[in-house]
Formats: sequence, structure tokens, C-alpha cells
Amino acid sequence: MKISLESLDEREILRTMGYRGSEIPSDLESLIRRCIRQTLDTVQPRAVFRRFPIEKDTSGIHISGTDLIFPGTSIQKHLEISDEVWLVAITVGQEMDKSIRTALSEKPEEGIILDSCAAVAVEAAADKVQEMLRETVEREGKFITSRFSPGYGDLPLTVQRNFLTVLDTSRKIGLSVTESFLMVPSKSVTAIIGISPTEIQTSQNPCDGCILRTTCELRKAGTPCWK
Repeated sequence: MKISLESLDEREILRTMGYRGSEIPSDLESLIRRCIRQTLDTVQPRAVFRRFPIEKDTSGIHISGTDLIFPGTSIQKHLEISDEVWLVAITVGQEMDKSIRTALSEKPEEGIILDSCAAVAVEAAADKVQEMLRETVEREGKFITSRFSPGYGDLPLTVQRNFLTVLDTSRKIGLSVTESFLMVPSKSVTAIIGISPTEIQTSQNPCDGCILRTTCELRKAGTPCWK
């Protein structure tokens, strides 16, 4: 599935860059806008997703019909009242990685901004997919959770390889994983979205189920990894 992006949120780009100033210098603002245009011209957002029933036991969340298991207490809590999941993978493509590498070697400041633009772009694409999936299950009178990804809480990155295999991402959207479980292209995300027959009343903040919530510096700074 191809995804269209028409714009990127400048405030999110600044946050991703770690910018702490109250005002943005005009030259920086101009550079950010130029990088946004370049990013929108370069990215090729694509997604693949599948819906599965799930089974739960003490070993974790079992994705029915596959050998994929999500271990840990964080994902158990996240899917506490879900009986199905969407498995989702999204990438903005290899060309964006090339643009970032070139800029970092030739114009480091621009490379940093492009890197942040690409990160915001993949999250924006993920938001669009999530909204579409929400609308799909709402027509059935069901509800979804927020996104939860390998690496959140105590859900290990080691599940990433099997996750991508189940979705056949290498063939469908050109997304693979390295021996150290990093995704290629780098500006890609995977996510688990729970589907529930009843409305979710509790907070869907992934920090609530994270075992690092009391020590996480990103959370303390108000910029958690899932935003």
C-alpha cells in the first residue's frame, strides 16, 4: 500500500531534533522548510498490514497461524482486553536514507534536519495507516489500541525478524532487518495494534506499561520514544 504525505509538522521536526529554543532563527526556519520540501519529494511511504486472532498464555501473546510470539509483561498489558491484532510495517524507502547520508557527509547541519524530517515522515505515515485501521474496525463496532512496537517496555527487538517474515515485508515493501535487528531502510516502523470488542477505558500511553518508566530520561523530558 502506498501512502501520500502532503506536509510535515515543523514542531515535531524541532522536537525530534532536540531543539529547546523558544524562538526559531529565520535561517534555521528556512533550512527546515527546504529540508521538508526535499523530504516530501524523496520519501516513498509504503505499508503492509495483516489482521490476526491472538492467543495468550504465560509464554506471551501468540499470533494465531504463525510461530510469532510476543513475550513480556508490557505487551500483555497493552493487549489485555484485545482478542485480535493488526501487525503493521511502514517504511519511507531507501532513497531517503541515501539523501541523509549524503547530506551528513557534505552539510552535517542539513543532514541532521533531514534525518528528523524522515523520522517525522514515517510517523505521519504510521498515523495515516492507524486511522484507516481504526475506521475499518469501527465499522464492525470494535475499537483499537495505540501502536506498540518491538523495543517498547520488555518486548525485545529480537522479535523483529519473525515479525517482518510474517508480513513478508522484504518482498512487499523492501523492508528487512540486520543481524543486530535494525531495520533497513532505517526510517521504518513496525507496530502492534490491538483490536477489542469493547471500548478501551484505560490510558493507552505506552509509558504506563514500560518497565523503564521510572528511569527513562526521554519520559522525564516530556519527549517519550513513542511520540
